[in-house]
Amino acid sequence: MASSTKPAKEKPLSSMEKLSPELFLHRPSSSTGPGDSAHPKLIIVAGWTNALDGHIAKYIEKYKTLYPSSQILLIKSTSKVLFNPPLLKKAIEPMVPVVKSRIPADASTSSPSPALLIHILSNGGSSSISNLYDAYASSAGENESPHLPPHVTIFDSSPGEVTLGGLVAFFQVGLSGVTRLLATPLIYLVGIVWTSAIAVGWHKDWLTFWGKTHNDKESKNPHEIRRTYIYSETDALVEYKAVEAHAAKAEKEGFQVRLEKFDGSAHVTHARHDEARYWDVVGQTWKGS
Repeated sequence: MASSTKPAKEKPLSSMEKLSPELFLHRPSSSTGPGDSAHPKLIIVAGWTNALDGHIAKYIEKYKTLYPSSQILLIKSTSKVLFNPPLLKKAIEPMVPVVKSRIPADASTSSPSPALLIHILSNGGSSSISNLYDAYASSAGENESPHLPPHVTIFDSSPGEVTLGGLVAFFQVGLSGVTRLLATPLIYLVGIVWTSAIAVGWHKDWLTFWGKTHNDKESKNPHEIRRTYIYSETDALVEYKAVEAHAAKAEKEGFQVRLEKFDGSAHVTHARHDEARYWDVVGQTWKGS
């Protein structure tokens, strides 16, 4: 008699090695061969806050298809660590040996060609990479560069600025129906208190702080080769004007910038809204075309 037991459903990130609660690594199988030298040696996917594994796995799977010989390092962002510097530091530090094992630190400036592709998703991803700059610098030994190796960056739905509307939209994520209706007044109250505390200097504006580190060509991010911002005017969490302002500042600092505005897509849904265009942009940014 055949068993009626259904096979266990495979978890979205089960193909990746779990290095910590926040960190996952994909290592290509030996059957992929030596790999294409034109592909990234390492891809870092910095997820948005509280992203479901099933959602973030779609980016991982696409990268595995595009660059089958590349290692992929996923750093997840959660509400628990987002605004908690000690916990965030602890979550980010294990990323450093992975980067150095794939791209030796003493080779960071030996070639103008990028070996690292960084994909930042929302402010959660922005916070992770901002902290990676510091963790990498702190680990530098004698004759090692304190800065990330030459890299290309994709900014998806980031960086943002603190606004009342953005905070309300952030806290409403996952709420629906009566729960959303009942929670909204309290959410607005929290948002007003939060933005007011930042305005008078009682609370640090972390979103702006993280954004500034990406544009710090002198001490934080000197080896970035080029970047692309993917965004839209219909993003309720991150205003398009904030993205464009960040891009304008980046250009003034000497960064090579590309803007890709999507029509009608919501926060971190640009890839789903127009998949072909999205991944074409990623590929073109990597190649510099």
